[in-house]
Amino acid sequence: MNKIELIKKLSNLGERQKNQALKAAEMIKRILYKSGIPFSLNKFFTYIPVEKSAFLEINGKKLKAKNSGFVSGKINPVDISSSLISSRFLIDKGGINFNPLCRGISKSNFYFAPSLAVKAKDLRKIIEAKKIKAKVKVKKQRVISEQILVGNKINPKIIIFSHYDSIDTGAIDNASGTVVALNLVLKNFLHLSNLLFVFDGNEELSYDYPIYWGHGYRMFENKYKKIMKNCKKLIVIDSVGNGKPVIFTDKKILNLAFPIKNKQLLKKTITISGDIDKLMKIYHSNLDIPSLVKKEYLELTEKLVSINLQIPLEV
Repeated sequence: MNKIELIKKLSNLGERQKNQALKAAEMIKRILYKSGIPFSLNKFFTYIPVEKSAFLEINGKKLKAKNSGFVSGKINPVDISSSLISSRFLIDKGGINFNPLCRGISKSNFYFAPSLAVKAKDLRKIIEAKKIKAKVKVKKQRVISEQILVGNKINPKIIIFSHYDSIDTGAIDNASGTVVALNLVLKNFLHLSNLLFVFDGNEELSYDYPIYWGHGYRMFENKYKKIMKNCKKLIVIDSVGNGKPVIFTDKKILNLAFPIKNKQLLKKTITISGDIDKLMKIYHSNLDIPSLVKKEYLELTEKLVSINLQIPLEV
């Protein structure tokens, strides 16, 4: 499998929400089916915010902005904040937010209040404007999501998670992790009797308050809590390929990457990611493109995951 080409195909779908997320799932299922690898589906309904309109006018001129909230309404232009501030501090405030590290419009955080994301370079215009009009219209939409399960669903020793949905193009976050996990399945299927791979379609957005991300992981936890409790290790592959892979075991990072209900499970959980500092420069924006993914880092990630899976990495 050409990993870079598949990352391009996933990214070309655009923001992988609603139907685009289901199209991404079809890509994954088609590859598994053609390779003769059995899989099963865990389907569930969830709610996501769908932008109907995002309006920002400064001194009578429109300025590009994108919705970054779960509700509709007018926005107080004095409520301006960096989206690098944890959403828990401003979750009910919203307003105008920006990612100071990103050149584009980065929807780093979502809020349970009317909210717009703007480019950091436009911040001065907004602050100095004499007249500002800002409002957003959002639809709370019920959608179906799919988890694709490959391997042992009865008593796996290790469960590996990756999510294929995205906010904006999502090459690094997380077409990269999806492709690494899928390639490990294809290359090592004979060794997977003790493993379960979970490809999740609803990690990014939901109306769960206040932890709106990770809904799909919690849905899996609700249904498969027994095997999660009994397995030896949980591995999350998220945002790799833009630097040397790193294993994270810090509880704060695990809570962000894998916000499940049973926090005791985090003691046996690791997250494998790439260069987080680089990621934040393109995070949840249309700058998260396939050219940022390097084949050598994908291969290093595969090797690192294989070591933790205790399976040989086939050439």
